[in-house]
Amino acid sequence: MTMCIALDENKKLVNIEHAERGLACQCTCFECGEAVIARKGEIKEHHFAHASNKASCTINPESVLHKYAKEVILESRGLMLPTLPNSDNEAAWWTFEKVLPEFSLGLIRPDLVGYFDEEPILIEIAVTHFIDAEKLKRIEVFKSKCIEIDLSSLLKSDISIPSIEAKKQILENLENRKWIYPVPLLEHIEEKQTTISKEVTETAQTNVENLQSTPKWQDYKFKIKGMHINVRKFASGMISVNSIYNPEIIEMLRTWKHEGRGKYIKDYKSWNYWLPFSEIVFQRLNSMNELPSQEMP
Repeated sequence: MTMCIALDENKKLVNIEHAERGLACQCTCFECGEAVIARKGEIKEHHFAHASNKASCTINPESVLHKYAKEVILESRGLMLPTLPNSDNEAAWWTFEKVLPEFSLGLIRPDLVGYFDEEPILIEIAVTHFIDAEKLKRIEVFKSKCIEIDLSSLLKSDISIPSIEAKKQILENLENRKWIYPVPLLEHIEEKQTTISKEVTETAQTNVENLQSTPKWQDYKFKIKGMHINVRKFASGMISVNSIYNPEIIEMLRTWKHEGRGKYIKDYKSWNYWLPFSEIVFQRLNSMNELPSQEMP
């Protein structure tokens, strides 16, 4: 790929056709970061050249598209998302409260994280590399909604990057994206049936039977600062904390929600926390408890 793409003074992608001539463009090389000149003469093809006169860098179009997609979503702070699996909602534009690039969530480091109703939505941009089995396993453990946007067809097209048409493909095309988590119920079952062996299937069935004979949850009671708090621990490891309104305790639970990616459920007036952070919350409540100590089962 010739050097027809560079980064402007704000580190955003700019095409040579939209850059000012010469050093006035205030651009840097997409690959090496050196200052470049916008050469826009009458004879040769317009292109960027290093101000130091060193040889042109080889620009990877996959990297350009990947960066542009992140740039567009960050600027728009939202995008069209398909129907959420196993729900009654419809495809719609999701406006995020904030969007963070390359933000680590435990062992997961998605391309972007958009926050919707204070819940993290993982956004993965695939050009040639897609979510593999290992990353999928981590996403399923984290239990956070995750969307993958497949831009491989855009890479093979004649659409310029950056451009309005490319921006629409990134933000609005429902055909090039799918939910990775949650997985549609039927799809999840079919996938399991086709990928696991007979021995693993029998083991899974045994585990299901064991789970069915195990209580789905266990209830605990705590007394903190003179207030009673009810905690329900589910078989999945999630805990749900419910307390009569007390500003100090509510603020404590809200702080923990932000710390451990928990969630407040308005209908039940409860604060939910998932593994591994749910264990930390339980231990904290136990240490503050004015009643006899309660151990995790």
